[in-house]
Amino acid sequence: MNSQRLYQWLCERLQRQPDKGEWPLGDLESQRAQLQPCDVLLVDGDSPLDRRMKVLTGGRFSRVLLYIGRPHEVADPALRALLADYLPCGPDTQLVLDASLERGLWVRDLSNLHGLHLRVCRAQNLSPEECQDALRFAISRLGAGTQHGWSTLALLWLLPWRALTGRLRRRLLNRWANDLLRALAGTTAGEAFAFIQFPVHPLVKQADGDTARLLRLQPRVFHAADFDHSPYFDIIKAPYLLDAIPGGFGAVPWKGNAGALTPEQRRPHLSVVD
Repeated sequence: MNSQRLYQWLCERLQRQPDKGEWPLGDLESQRAQLQPCDVLLVDGDSPLDRRMKVLTGGRFSRVLLYIGRPHEVADPALRALLADYLPCGPDTQLVLDASLERGLWVRDLSNLHGLHLRVCRAQNLSPEECQDALRFAISRLGAGTQHGWSTLALLWLLPWRALTGRLRRRLLNRWANDLLRALAGTTAGEAFAFIQFPVHPLVKQADGDTARLLRLQPRVFHAADFDHSPYFDIIKAPYLLDAIPGGFGAVPWKGNAGALTPEQRRPHLSVVD
C-alpha cells in the first residue's frame, strides 16, 4: 500500500460517522427550509476526527460549515461557475462549504449532513451585499489545505491535547495550526466575516487619552465555540417531530398550542388534542 492509499484509508476511518441512536437531536428537513446564505452551521459529529476536534477546541461542536445556498443565490457568475466545477448539481441543490482531511476546503450537498446534529448561527443585521462579499471571500478559498494532510494528522493525534489546559490548547492551536487544521476548525467562516468587518468575538474598547476606539479581535484560528457564544450571532432553531417514542421516555397526549408547530408539521392527518 503506497502512502496515498494509506492516507485515503486513514481519512475514511477517521471521518466515518457511527450510527445514530433512536432520538435525533435535530431534523435536517426542518432546518433546511429556514437556512439563509451565510448562515454558519456548527456540527456535533461523533467520528474519531470530530471527537478529537472537540478535545482540541474544548467545545461541544466539532466543526464549522458555511451555508452557501442554492447556486442561483450566489450573485457573481464567476463564483457560480467555480462552484459548478467543484460540484455539478441542480438549481435547487443547497450547498455548504466544508473541509475534509483528503480534500481540504470543498463544497458539498447539504443533504449529505443528514443524521448529524447541526446548530444554525446567523449573523445579526447582515445586509445582502455584505453576505455576498463574505461568500465571495469564502468561495475563493476553495482547495485550501490539501497539501497539509500528514502534518494535520500528526498535530491531531501525536500531541497529548487532553493533558493540556484549555488556555494552553488555544495558544498552541493558534501557533501551530496549518491551513487544513484551520479550515477543519472553522477559520474560513471566521475570516469571511472578518473580511466584511463583521465581528465574531466581543469588541474591545480601548481608551486613548480623552477618546476611545473599538477593536475587533482577530485570532489565527476560529472554531465552533466562537460562533456559538458570539453576541453578534443568533441561534436559529426549528421544531420537529419524532416518529417514535425514544427508549426510557414515557408519553402523554399533548394539549399544547398548535402554533408551536411549523406549517410543514401541521399536516391534515395530525390531530391536536384540545
